[in-house]
Amino acid sequence: MPLTVSPVVGRADLTAFIRLPYGLYAAVPHWTPPLESEHRAFLDPRRRHPFHDIADVQLFLARRGRETVGRIAAVDDPRLTQGVFGLFECVDDSETAAALFDTASEWLRSRGRDTLLGPLNLSTNHECGLLVDGFDTPPVMQMPYNPPYYPGLFEAYGLKGAKDLWSWTIDLTAPIPARLTRLRDRIAERHDHTLRSLDLDRLDSEAAVLQQMYNDAWSDNWGFAPMTEREFLYAARDFTPLLRHSVTKIVEIDGRPVGFGMILRDAAPALRAAGGRLWRYGLPLGAVRMARALRRTTGGRALLIGVLEEYRNQGVDVLLRVAGLEEARALGMRTVDASWTLENNTSANRGIAAMGGVRGVTHRLYERPL
Repeated sequence: MPLTVSPVVGRADLTAFIRLPYGLYAAVPHWTPPLESEHRAFLDPRRRHPFHDIADVQLFLARRGRETVGRIAAVDDPRLTQGVFGLFECVDDSETAAALFDTASEWLRSRGRDTLLGPLNLSTNHECGLLVDGFDTPPVMQMPYNPPYYPGLFEAYGLKGAKDLWSWTIDLTAPIPARLTRLRDRIAERHDHTLRSLDLDRLDSEAAVLQQMYNDAWSDNWGFAPMTEREFLYAARDFTPLLRHSVTKIVEIDGRPVGFGMILRDAAPALRAAGGRLWRYGLPLGAVRMARALRRTTGGRALLIGVLEEYRNQGVDVLLRVAGLEEARALGMRTVDASWTLENNTSANRGIAAMGGVRGVTHRLYERPL
């Protein structure tokens, strides 16, 4: 059958786009299906996810006859210098993959872009990278998983590695290294500081504070896309059920918030238990399965840790790391996945290694001139 690639138009196409991975990963237990309702709200610009206030997104589907065989998103985000592709899924066929990349590239060229970067789903504030090492490891929440043949499809098209993203595992059943707790104690004596938890009863105002720190603390990172207040608040509200069973610590000096760290209970096992849907046959079966799986989950993901630039290299990050790990252990977490860090972020990687972190899976971002 002839291969066609066409834009997603209407609800039926969007449904085909969302559901394609369910067939591709039917026999892959490690794949984590997103909640279909949340995925639809994220991708449908009519529902006004705040990402669409800033960036233009075009979804494409590849078909052979009536069979959907691939998908891709092209993203024109003014916060980034490159054109972006993401949400790539494809059968093991280089012709189909090339057609998807060609179509996304043509759309981005028409908008003045000269470089193709990805996969980003749909920016560096969301899922990032292609899994290239660690296919036997179940992914933690908001970390992508893909078949082992995807890197070959990327490289056959001429995409080259731009950055590797590293994930680390910290064993909380082992003691926190004594040298780290001693360093924490010395730093605590030097700083007249307050270390507090996120106040969920004031989530909107707290999110505004965290958003400002986030944009300052991460501003120098490669590929960083600053989040608007509406984007950050949307994400915070989305995470609220997890935040009640997770760790968010804020350091204040002279009453000013100067850094924060967040360790979320890993929702990936719960999402896999739900199979992408909260309701089945008119009953909240997926929601019940999620709740049961989340109660049994003993893993966490260290999602964020950042310090305002003027307070860096003063040990504020140590205060956050030790407090976060201690509270995560008290909440019953036995492992924490610190992900992701850039391969060349020496400071972050040394800090995680000092906490006992061991490098695990690797994701890769690719690029190609347009």
